[in-house]
Amino acid sequence: MQNTLLYVVSRYVVPVMQIYGLYIIFHGHEAPGGGFAGGMVLGIGLVLYSLVFGLSEGQKRVPFDLAMVGGIILIVTIFAEILIGHVFEIGIGLIVALVALSIFSTLVEEV
Repeated sequence: MQNTLLYVVSRYVVPVMQIYGLYIIFHGHEAPGGGFAGGMVLGIGLVLYSLVFGLSEGQKRVPFDLAMVGGIILIVTIFAEILIGHVFEIGIGLIVALVALSIFSTLVEEV
């Protein structure tokens, strides 16, 4: 069953969710939020995209090899935090977003 309204609305909502998730990640040290909250918003946006357009289309947009990239960014930001003394939460946000997406895809593949 195709729902045209859902397709149209999600084309506008998903990018806004992604931008808002990045905003939460980058401004988490000044306002409520941070890496985990921003990562969940990013992950939920990716899950919404996969729900609306199909899991195969979602996997084309976000390959699961990005979890390795998120881990590398997390390690680099940890060392940057030690050297610079400033907190960077982008690595945590990427890991949380990709874990949420992988949990969703695992559950969908099981059903």
